[in-house]
Amino acid sequence: MRAGAVQALAQLIGLALAVAISVAISHRLGASPEADAFYLGRRLVTGLQEILVQVLSLVFLPMVAMQASPRGLAKLAMWVALGGIAIALVFALGAKFVVAAIAPTLTGDAAVLAERVIMVLSASLPLALLGVLAGSALNLAGWFAWPALLRLLPRVLVLTVFLLALGAQDSVTWAALAFVGGNAVALLLMVPFLRSGPAVSSARPQIGAALMLVVGAQAALWFETALAARAGVGGVALLEMAQRVGALLGNTLALAVLVPVFAKWTGSPELRTPQYFWRVVSGGATVLILVQGILIYNAPRIVEQVLGQGAFEVAAQTQLTPVLMIMGFAPFATFLSRAFVIWVLTQQRKNTVGLVALSVLVDLAVRVGVGVWMLPTMGVGAVALGMVLGPCAVALLLWARNRADLRTADLSFSPLLGAGMGLLAGMGSSILLSQLVPWLATGEAASALIAMAASGAIAIAVTTLWLRWRNALWVFKF
Repeated sequence: MRAGAVQALAQLIGLALAVAISVAISHRLGASPEADAFYLGRRLVTGLQEILVQVLSLVFLPMVAMQASPRGLAKLAMWVALGGIAIALVFALGAKFVVAAIAPTLTGDAAVLAERVIMVLSASLPLALLGVLAGSALNLAGWFAWPALLRLLPRVLVLTVFLLALGAQDSVTWAALAFVGGNAVALLLMVPFLRSGPAVSSARPQIGAALMLVVGAQAALWFETALAARAGVGGVALLEMAQRVGALLGNTLALAVLVPVFAKWTGSPELRTPQYFWRVVSGGATVLILVQGILIYNAPRIVEQVLGQGAFEVAAQTQLTPVLMIMGFAPFATFLSRAFVIWVLTQQRKNTVGLVALSVLVDLAVRVGVGVWMLPTMGVGAVALGMVLGPCAVALLLWARNRADLRTADLSFSPLLGAGMGLLAGMGSSILLSQLVPWLATGEAASALIAMAASGAIAIAVTTLWLRWRNALWVFKF
């Protein structure tokens, strides 16, 4: 858990940067065609990059573990770079077709801008793939905070661009260039710390299963983006804002927990037990109840007081609030489904690829069904709902397939009960603080953020006291 905590701390900084970027874009561009153009390119290209970071680490960790020499790692890096260049060329050459197919509502200058963003951001893909490989090697050696911190550089540079007094078109173009530059610098700063170690003969990369996960996640991303674009002008921007603000922190915390667990199970297979699995699930769920619960409760306040400034109009705020509240539940489903996927990938069974392929198809079927059916009545909220129900279906499927193995562990709901009590305390303290300190209810962005931080701190304190009293801190010892 210490490795996960260190990585989570680094990723929390990334969350602050991501939220700051969303706020800066909402103030500078609002829900405009320029915002849609930037979000479309970033969502498709960097969305793939984020998928690669999450999924390919499941492949690269075992592959790096099998390498016993720097030459082997260099050869692997060469193939990874070639693959990244090939993907980048596909994106760059097909930018015009992608924009026309995914967002036909974007026309004129906005369409041209979206094409430019995709072409520029595509250059980050080979850098990102090499970054995942280098980060996996560092993770296997016990380095989690350094690669996590370096992945923040692109966000720092993008935020810097949007804080400058540039026009809408120039801001979008330079932000895309800054993202590519940040990835290049991050990779260069990881390379000097790479070291070879002893080979782990039991490591087996599940390449086929990982490819299924990448293809499925990318298909879902494209489908969701296309649906959001068809919800009207600003639809892509609304979906991206909701996902960045409502799901990024939860997904970041989930990844911070699961990546070290996968690294441990890869290097030390004897640690992979049902008891260990449920301890990971309980610990992650406890954290998510607190974080996402506070966020969902404060969703209207976040939209009105934090995002609802500058060019972000009242009509767009009204549309964003329910989408943000629904999106707040997505990290629960994503965390649970990804925990089951990691359990399956480390089983080393022959039917792993088939089972993962089935889970991908189920996920896509649910997302497509919910999105198409509910879009006319819910708008972008239908896309967010599909992002919750799809992973839930995957978790249910994989649990049914592995219940014989996993039901042998003893379960305790004390940590989850403590998180629930902490959440109620945080919500109650939010109401009380607004009464005792009138400034917290003035409607300013700073007062809203401070009030949410205070209620979150109280929720964490109450949960910690409960866990100590019930001797349940074991939930974080993994």
